Amino acid sequence: MRRLSTDQLRKSYLDFFVSKGHKLFKSDSLVPANDPSVLFTSAGMNQFKDRFLGKVRDVKRATSCQKCFRTGDLEQVGQTPFHHTFFEMLGNFSFGDYFKVEAIQWAWEFVTDVMEIDPARLWVSVYDDDAEALKIWHKTMGLPPEKIRKFGQKDNFWPSSAITDGPNGPCGPCSEIYYEKEGGDSVEVWNLVFTQYNRADGGVLEPLPNKNIDTGMGLERMSSVLQGVDSNFKIDCFVPIVEAVRKSVDISEERILCTIADHARAVAFCICDGVLPSNDGRGYVVRKLIRRCLYLAGDAHHAKPFLYKIISSVADSMKEPYPEVLERRDNIAQIIKAEEEKYIKNILEGGSEKLAVILELLKAEGSSNLPAQTGLDLYVTYGIQPEFTKDYFEKAGVTVDMARIDELIRQEQDKSRMTSKMSCAIFSGSGVVLKPSRFVGYESDSCRAKVIQIVKDAAEVREAAVGQKVGIVLEETPFYGESGGQVGDVGTMACKGLKIVVRDTKKQDGASVHLAEIEGPSGTLSVGDVVEAQVDAAHRQAVKRAHTATHILQAVLRKVLGAHVQQAGSFVEPDRFRFDFTHFKDISDEEMEDIQGLLNAYVIRNDKIDSRTMSKAEAQKTGAIALFGEKYEDTVRVVSVGEYSKEFCGGTHADGTGRIGLVLITQESSVGSGLRRIEALTGKLAFDHLMEARRTLEEASDKLRTKPERLLAGLDAQSRKLKALEKDLLRLQEKTLASDVEEMVKKGRRVKDIVVIEHQFKNADIGFLRRCVDLLKGKVASAGIFFLSGQKDEDVYFVCGVTQDVAQKGLAVDALLKKTLSAFGGSGGGRRDFAQGGLKDISKTEAVFKEFGRLIQEVL
Repeated sequence: MRRLSTDQLRKSYLDFFVSKGHKLFKSDSLVPANDPSVLFTSAGMNQFKDRFLGKVRDVKRATSCQKCFRTGDLEQVGQTPFHHTFFEMLGNFSFGDYFKVEAIQWAWEFVTDVMEIDPARLWVSVYDDDAEALKIWHKTMGLPPEKIRKFGQKDNFWPSSAITDGPNGPCGPCSEIYYEKEGGDSVEVWNLVFTQYNRADGGVLEPLPNKNIDTGMGLERMSSVLQGVDSNFKIDCFVPIVEAVRKSVDISEERILCTIADHARAVAFCICDGVLPSNDGRGYVVRKLIRRCLYLAGDAHHAKPFLYKIISSVADSMKEPYPEVLERRDNIAQIIKAEEEKYIKNILEGGSEKLAVILELLKAEGSSNLPAQTGLDLYVTYGIQPEFTKDYFEKAGVTVDMARIDELIRQEQDKSRMTSKMSCAIFSGSGVVLKPSRFVGYESDSCRAKVIQIVKDAAEVREAAVGQKVGIVLEETPFYGESGGQVGDVGTMACKGLKIVVRDTKKQDGASVHLAEIEGPSGTLSVGDVVEAQVDAAHRQAVKRAHTATHILQAVLRKVLGAHVQQAGSFVEPDRFRFDFTHFKDISDEEMEDIQGLLNAYVIRNDKIDSRTMSKAEAQKTGAIALFGEKYEDTVRVVSVGEYSKEFCGGTHADGTGRIGLVLITQESSVGSGLRRIEALTGKLAFDHLMEARRTLEEASDKLRTKPERLLAGLDAQSRKLKALEKDLLRLQEKTLASDVEEMVKKGRRVKDIVVIEHQFKNADIGFLRRCVDLLKGKVASAGIFFLSGQKDEDVYFVCGVTQDVAQKGLAVDALLKKTLSAFGGSGGGRRDFAQGGLKDISKTEAVFKEFGRLIQEVL
């Protein structure tokens, strides 16, 4: 058996299948392109989905080593030698070309001849009804019957148990190759899937006209076999990462060290592919893994960021196949560190205290079960991972329903997840194979072109009549299809007296699809017709201004804030854009002024904008910046602005920066750990915004009877007058309050040995109520509970305080107030001796006091 490094194994496998006539494909991104059905790329076949479905017919054979990410077995990671979140999958694929014979022959050849694994240590499995595969293994390959085992559809059919349980769609039997280790245990090293059926309702298997091959060999698992180790975590590319974890945390348990090493690798690759920590979708998974590492590393009260230190080891171990991780190592580490610091801060500055309050409240109620909704609130409000919540409460004897909490979190994410407003649902799941079209819009806003396809109601049609909404594909088109964050072009087409209004343009499966309405006056549009296609020039110019401004902005941000800035996403529409970028602290007012100033200085210079098409390797040598996490073809377009900006970009741009006119930043904010967003206007929208601001300034000046340039001085004078009046009012309230307090003390009622004082104020804010509690504590030095409310506009505020001796006896008013108000849709919190809260409904005030009185009777 050959002793190969992981890098050598990867290269050997790919070279072998290239020699068998397969085209080598680079790994796809962990973020699946054009496939909303999966969150992450989880198998080698994902990037070939359209080829399996027959939508793309460019190659018959392919091979790849695919980056994969799965969380289905998260709890098993580190517990077993072979489970991972991130892993690599070697694969060879046939799209209607070779089938079982070649797949089996080549798999056996690679394992026994190229890898030189002793056949005596190997055995195979087949689906129990797959007589064809059984015959090939026995008759053609010469394996004895005892080396071939039959299994049912649960183990040897893909998808597992598809015949009985579904889903409908392409499926087929599979055959697996196993390696038998010294102790007699076996490990699966290769799975050959023979996609030969379409599963229909009732479990009916219909033969597919084109049979496909989809194989998968776990790179790490085969490496462990070749390197003679009993765990994937002991192979050459994992050992340095595990050791880096060992040096960074005070943990000796190998299981935890391996789990953290796995998660560090997974997080690094996700962030490198543009998935940043957040509370939604893919970002939530990344955030969960980072926080899980902190949780596994020990006591949150003494936690320190450490995971970011592991990234250097990850990048170094994976640098040969994935140099982009090494290139972005520092940036990835900074993002992780910012997320770690945020989580630790949340736990130490509110999270743990909040858990303690909830625990006391549960004890007061005599409950031993944590409500799942509370677990959700702890996650959403404080960022406390459910695992941490579970551990904390179960140590105190409280049961936590993790399954229900996870379900509520998923529901919350589904509610908050925004879907694209530019939906291409007209084609989703339609089965229509779109025909490729050539984009000529860099050179011209118009052209004559033949209609090669019409789609209506998710089906291909030959013609479209007046009043119908359809998707139109042209042989060539000047219309830019939405991609790269830039909206699609709009405009018109004309043919045989028909006016066709293009409302949007989408890119899908290599085609530019014009979402259009046939407006008439009469007739039909047919496949084969030639149309005059005309882009709306004003719309396009406005989009160009905004898109070019994003390129200038990135260059400015890198100059003002530092070279760590990387674009993390954008959305460009006519004279408006938003731009997300990596940065790890707030941007100061001075920095924002510098950014705004330099941005427009570059615009005023009217620098030239140039675009060139070149190889990806050549573009990288020029220093062109690629979008974080984006996958590019071997040939790319590079857009240069002056001497300061050079980016990979397929979008449309202005001819010179002066065409932008003006860039006005309207908002800057944080949208996640280490991620910020700038929103801005360009051209006419920027001008209109400034004119509206000027009108507002002049109106405000008129109201203060001053000039615009004296407005701030006038506001300062008015502010001083207002503060003086507020002080006078406060002095009057204080005088009245002293007598009010005397009266409240007299009306206090006794509950057991405690004086309970309750009062409702008609017009009082939270500050007034706090002062009142302080005065009451001065009058009632011991054995006192105070519950007050005050109305202000449409809101009602509540405060609850106790004397120190009552708090020391165990009565926590923060828990008491929260329980009181939660029954009426309100909220509250604070300390054991003082708490405050509020409601939006004044009419419930009496009911709140009644509930408070009932609870006091229970707890005293």
